[in-house]
Amino acid sequence: MIKAIVATVLLAGATAAQAAGPCGDGTMATLRESKLTATGTKAGLMEAFADHKAWYAKAGLTDSFTMGPALDPAKGGMRASETRFVSLHVYGAKEPKRDAGWEAFVAKYKANSSIGTEVRFCLPKGATLK
Repeated sequence: MIKAIVATVLLAGATAAQAAGPCGDGTMATLRESKLTATGTKAGLMEAFADHKAWYAKAGLTDSFTMGPALDPAKGGMRASETRFVSLHVYGAKEPKRDAGWEAFVAKYKANSSIGTEVRFCLPKGATLK
């Protein structure tokens, strides 16, 4: 009987942890450094990013996005990179269902850039991008 109770408690705990996702009560986020390809353009990358944000908004998802140039060391300080960009994607509550619109913005990203670094991490509960 005790084994059955312990097994039930462990199963319930595992199920709750799975439902909460890998970040528990926090929020998953992805930080990416994208590099323009030899034929890619900043305008093309920004268009892919705008389409990406619009796709999530149209799907009614609450994900947050931001993107800007990486900073490169320069004489006298830092300067905005012309070829490297950093994006931050803070995930909402639902996982999107990929469709033709998804494939279209991903194709634009691939036509203009490659991902240099990608890090997924957990933001603590209540963290915002304000």
